[in-house]
Amino acid sequence: MKESLISSLQNPLVKQVVKLQQKASERKQNNQFVAEGVREVSLAIQAGIEPELLCICPDIFSPDKSYPLDTESFTKQTRYVSAGVYNKMAYRQNVEGVLMVAQKYQLPLEKVKLTDRPLIIVLESVEKPGNLGAVLRTADAVNADAVVICDHQTDIFNPNVIRSSLGCVFTRQIALCKSDEFIYWASQKHIKTLLASVQAREYYFEKDMTEGIALIFGTEAHGLSEIWYKHADEKVKIHMQGKTDSLNVSASVAVMLFEAQRQRMIREGV
Repeated sequence: MKESLISSLQNPLVKQVVKLQQKASERKQNNQFVAEGVREVSLAIQAGIEPELLCICPDIFSPDKSYPLDTESFTKQTRYVSAGVYNKMAYRQNVEGVLMVAQKYQLPLEKVKLTDRPLIIVLESVEKPGNLGAVLRTADAVNADAVVICDHQTDIFNPNVIRSSLGCVFTRQIALCKSDEFIYWASQKHIKTLLASVQAREYYFEKDMTEGIALIFGTEAHGLSEIWYKHADEKVKIHMQGKTDSLNVSASVAVMLFEAQRQRMIREGV
């Protein structure tokens, strides 16, 4: 292993990984992304994503039984690197000791697989990678069917999305589309759309969320575009008792998703 250990920071492979980590244009041009960390890489591989490159630092890497890594299946793609090289490539230095490079992918809306009573989160024009990552973690926690991003403004494979989602970007179905496309698709699938708005008169917990439903959220700065107000089936708000009139979008998603889960658990007698 020592003979094949990459220790030079000038190695072309190292430089390429750094570019992918730092530049959205590089990820777009090469149609690649970087996932870093034992949990993240394990979840990606479990989701059927095959690494084009798997970098392991023997001085840092420690197996985790909860998130196994079958490196035997990817011996041709595996490269061992020194701690110095790993820390050059990684966002989180001296932690985890494993990262992978893989091909980006996109799930068309019509390919989204639904359960009998689907629970879907829709984000319009989400901009901040950290917010998207937090939403994906919550979506995974309640086992939501899918997260749909309409008129997207951020790269779903941004390293900050992958990191803040703790790899849940790989555990949920994520579809990208235009707002009008989703509205038509939801109507065809008989999925009720529930819009979160500070202007709404009714509270979210007053609505039945036990059937097929899509919860719609906009950006904190601009809210939702007019098309949603015209076509959403219901409009609801979150009760605010302090001085501010709204929550961070990821917090709003969490509040409403766990209410949907609560209602469904009661219905199922859990």
